[in-house]
Amino acid sequence: MNPTGALLSQIIPDEIHGRPRVREIMRAALRTYRERFWRVAGTAFAVFGVVAVVDAVATVLVIDDHVPRPIGAALTSLAAGVFAMVGVVIYAGILDKVVGAHLHGHPDLSMREIWSALSLRRLVAADVALALATLAGLALLVIPGVLIFTMWSLVGPVITIEDRPLSSALGRSWRLVRPCFWLVLCLVTVPLETEQAVLHAIHYTEIFEHPLVPALLLNGLLGMVIGSVVGLIEVVLAYELIARTKTAS
Repeated sequence: MNPTGALLSQIIPDEIHGRPRVREIMRAALRTYRERFWRVAGTAFAVFGVVAVVDAVATVLVIDDHVPRPIGAALTSLAAGVFAMVGVVIYAGILDKVVGAHLHGHPDLSMREIWSALSLRRLVAADVALALATLAGLALLVIPGVLIFTMWSLVGPVITIEDRPLSSALGRSWRLVRPCFWLVLCLVTVPLETEQAVLHAIHYTEIFEHPLVPALLLNGLLGMVIGSVVGLIEVVLAYELIARTKTAS
């Protein structure tokens, strides 16, 4: 058994009713980050950087009245938000393929092959469903929003790993998370929310006269350092919870 396989064998406890070990999940994610650095971090730089550039362009168009208000401004902001969502979803799908190849012996696909294999429509639909459900929960109280987000937080990896339709993937995520809610909350929900807060904390159009290059560089670097690691932890955890339930059955 190779060192990575030995590491993974430690993540799933000897007794199937045990929970995956946080330390081993982190080790597996960081090892993938280190040994697949250019695939993981380089793609993160491109995705998060371009998303920030598009967001900066949309902000400039709205602020400087280059689009008619209010409909044009609303459509511009909506288009930028959709592009950002699609970009992050694509990156999550890439991470699923990278982790599967590096840690589980799946085919090591090229970027072109990964792109062709992604279930982009289902991933975007899952992201929209998760966002709307979370917002509805937050509108009631913070706790329902956090609960919904956590229980459905693995829907994207489930779609990619198990090739499930949206409704089945939502139910599968719920069943995977339920026995180890606090683990998923700490490893997925809190880091993802922190990542989003950091990535959106810099208002490039207010700081820089020409915001596009700074947005590309700074957000790209933040994506390399934060977004890629958080995404890897989420995907590694999803793989291990799925493997644990299959072993149990």
